[in-house]
Amino acid sequence: MKDTKEKILAAALKLFNAGDTKKATTNHIAKAAGISPGNLYYHFRNKEAIIRELYGRMTAEIGFEAKALPESMCEMRRYCTFVAGVWWKYRFFRRELLFLMQRDPGLEAAVVRDNRAQHAKLLSLVAHLERKGYLLLPYDDAIEELADAIMLYSQFWTPYLMSLGHPVGEAEVRRVSERILSLFFPWLSERAKAELAACT
Repeated sequence: MKDTKEKILAAALKLFNAGDTKKATTNHIAKAAGISPGNLYYHFRNKEAIIRELYGRMTAEIGFEAKALPESMCEMRRYCTFVAGVWWKYRFFRRELLFLMQRDPGLEAAVVRDNRAQHAKLLSLVAHLERKGYLLLPYDDAIEELADAIMLYSQFWTPYLMSLGHPVGEAEVRRVSERILSLFFPWLSERAKAELAACT
């Protein structure tokens, strides 16, 4: 039973990443998983249920809410790189997020809840880095501005690339981690710059 569910999710993820979720039907997913459509419906009521399960797995793998705030700039850089890798693994979400939310109110509610929690955590992150002496922010509102900019990059980097006709291969999609880190550069203290320069 568990193996069948995992086969369905793996097949769906591969199809969604390769094409788009509108074209990949439950029949396509069942065929790719090597099972009957009836067997698929035993585990998942519809395609939206499969997408919600994949979304839950992606957020659990990232573990953003439970993750402790970084104690060094190198730790933050490593986590940004890790998250970009998870986003690539589930890349169809970044490509089709707004469409998927419009099509499934259940997914929309989960994304809104998680994004609000992520934004709150980012506010804490920026304030934490400032307290540790890594950031020298010029004014109080800079904390929220940085958190907003990080959210925009994390949510819409792939659609941005697509809107310019740029490739959206793994290297291009993963570059979002560099863009997010670059937001901090104008405000880094000398200590932070030295740590980042020494990161391995």
